[in-house]
Amino acid sequence: MKLYKKLNLIYLFLFFFLMTVSCKNEAGLISQKIPIEKGSLDLRGIQTKFLEPFPLAGDWDAFPGELPITPEEFKALDKKTPVSLAIPGYWVNQNLPAHGYVTYRLKLLVDEPTPLMIYLKEASSAYKLFVWNEGQGLTLLGSSGKISKTQEESIGYYTENASAFRAHPGSVIYLQVSNYLYSRGGAYYSPVLGDPGRMLLFLRYKERKKLFFAGVFFLLALYHIVLFLHRSKERATLWYSLLCFSWLVRILLFERITRGWFEPSDFMEMLQIRLEYLAFISVQLFSILFFFSFFAPILKQKLKFYYLAPVILFFLVSCLTPYQVYTKLLQVTQVYMVLVLLSSLYAAVKSIQERETRYQGVVFLIGSLIIIGTTIYDSVVFFKRWDLPFLTEFGFTAYSIGLAVIISSRNSHAWETAEYLTLNLRKEVDWKTIELRREKEKAEKAGEMKDKFISIVSHDIRSPLFGISSVVGLLTENPPSLSPDRAKQVLGDASSGLKNLLSMVEELIQYSRFQNATVFPDYQLFDYYLLLESIQEKARPLMEAKKLQLVSHIEESSIGMGDPNLIEHLLWNFVTNAIKFTHPGGTITLSLSEENKEWCFSIQDTGVGFPNYWIQNIFEEGYIYLRKGTSDEMGAGVGLAFCKEVADRHGGRLEVVSKEGEGSTFKFYLPNFEKVVLLLDDNPGYRSQLRKILKQLPCIIWEEEFPDHALRSVMKLKPDLIIVDFAMPEKTGLEFLKELYADQDMVEIRALLLSSSQTDPNTGKKLEEDVLAVGGDAFLRKTVSEEKLISEIKKLLSLN
Repeated sequence: MKLYKKLNLIYLFLFFFLMTVSCKNEAGLISQKIPIEKGSLDLRGIQTKFLEPFPLAGDWDAFPGELPITPEEFKALDKKTPVSLAIPGYWVNQNLPAHGYVTYRLKLLVDEPTPLMIYLKEASSAYKLFVWNEGQGLTLLGSSGKISKTQEESIGYYTENASAFRAHPGSVIYLQVSNYLYSRGGAYYSPVLGDPGRMLLFLRYKERKKLFFAGVFFLLALYHIVLFLHRSKERATLWYSLLCFSWLVRILLFERITRGWFEPSDFMEMLQIRLEYLAFISVQLFSILFFFSFFAPILKQKLKFYYLAPVILFFLVSCLTPYQVYTKLLQVTQVYMVLVLLSSLYAAVKSIQERETRYQGVVFLIGSLIIIGTTIYDSVVFFKRWDLPFLTEFGFTAYSIGLAVIISSRNSHAWETAEYLTLNLRKEVDWKTIELRREKEKAEKAGEMKDKFISIVSHDIRSPLFGISSVVGLLTENPPSLSPDRAKQVLGDASSGLKNLLSMVEELIQYSRFQNATVFPDYQLFDYYLLLESIQEKARPLMEAKKLQLVSHIEESSIGMGDPNLIEHLLWNFVTNAIKFTHPGGTITLSLSEENKEWCFSIQDTGVGFPNYWIQNIFEEGYIYLRKGTSDEMGAGVGLAFCKEVADRHGGRLEVVSKEGEGSTFKFYLPNFEKVVLLLDDNPGYRSQLRKILKQLPCIIWEEEFPDHALRSVMKLKPDLIIVDFAMPEKTGLEFLKELYADQDMVEIRALLLSSSQTDPNTGKKLEEDVLAVGGDAFLRKTVSEEKLISEIKKLLSLN
């Protein structure tokens, strides 16, 4: 009995932990609701960077029967008289026809341009979400399904959209909805608005909650099907495992975790909806079979067929009838589920009366009350369209874990195993909690850095824009107040300011693309000498303008390996910085040397230099030390951060030495070993781990994330060894090796396959055999020790 009590405490702990984690980041939806008045949302006087996500629930301006497409048509709505319609709300409750379309409008009142993010869950109808600004015009923020004025061309997808935008004074949000399939369709959920950083945290918690629930039911289903196959063959265990599996399928479909598994299409969307209904009916089917099997002495077995008959009817209707018919069964199936749970409640009460079954009866009683209460509560929330977190997942998870406890108690060996797994799950939960806390702290720090960065950069962008605006104002005066010579001079000043501004924007674009991983190194052999000639040619006008002298010490045919475009951009950043901060008449020296199997490219100037305490953080937070050049040149302050990203991606490093008033020397080190190793893995964290392990070997480390891109790169530059992950989303490691070795020129490349499993989950064959069969050289599990991994790599590279 003491063991039972311990497991019951774990069961309660998990239940309340799930509630805490899921509600934690959704609390803002309840506590921070800014009212919408007369179709307007007033954000004036609010610090939006602290704006927690909140629902845009309230009365919006609406235009039934209007579906504008062009900006002019949207603008024409201002001349029409809107009606006031509530969001969220059912279609038929808004005095709208059961089928049709409507455009909602919400005006945003802000003091100044403000970054925001909006999120919209599926609407059971087709929709499009726009924002309109005076300067930027109409921008599409998100859409779902196919919105149309005709029933034949309109179909609603159950998808979610989140998009960041900048709200300006006078900005307007438009939500268009067309509804032809669902009688209660419409603006099903309120859009959620908030600060982009806080919104991303909110969405991250939502996704992790979904995956956590899916993981719990996957483990429950897997464990109990194995228990049924290897232990007592009790049918209640089988029905329970299928019950958990059905609920897992329902979570995957209902929460749209499957939305990225298929190409979006009308057929796949309708199929997922139908499968979702079938999964919920399967839950009822296996619940009935489980209850009658588990409570065989209490429930009369002849009643089982009366319980199963409606479920079979629901199943047939959902399989054979069109969408408009079977979706009307939703309320009926929910009521029937409550009836099934009431039967389990009756059996639980009867079990409590017997001493031998009292414990399991108590667990069933508590679990049944929880799931009945949460089901009824969620039904009320669903029909009222309240902006509150649904609780069915909590209730069913708590109930299912309670059932697992009871089933395990019937088998001592299974019970001990369940105790072990539950303790491991608790450790995992604790670890996840620590990880989430770290992620939150990291996000908060990133938000603070972002605010500092925007403040600095916006100040420097505003100055040239003001100057250009002033020049344009002077030149457009009638009659003009400037002489031709003066006009030429101010135009020259404006041109110089515009060039500085364009340079800043280019830096920001390059750095942003690299931060978002849209730029990936394209490895190839390149000649430093040719690369330097290109840089010198571009730098010549800048050098002549400041009367600087360029000294070069680079031999012809100095061959390096990497992405020449990215490395050229890195070196160009260093050269332009040297030009920017060197006084007219100064000297800039470029040199290349080889030090300890590393190419060292050095850029030395006789410029203004900077203090020693800048060196520690200048490559990560260069914008903090942002300053103008000797001729008032400007920058965005992200050039050095971009250089560090490029160096890191190439396995290189950066160094800097500087003295105030005497100049600076920046050095870029790039490995120049003879051996080349390609790491192909879609997980950047594991690639980083492998890079740290391989740093002790004399080899160039080349990373790739996508198999197709890696194949193209390998054709251009043959590595000595490829370390490839087995499980990748586009294709498996085995498929990659088959394509690689189909080219006879590639068969000499060594290959090492890594995987978390010893066998192929699709075929059950040992992966080591498959690797050798396709032409690879070795297989190791990812859990192997570092010493074993290093030893195998040395053997494949002939380094022993």
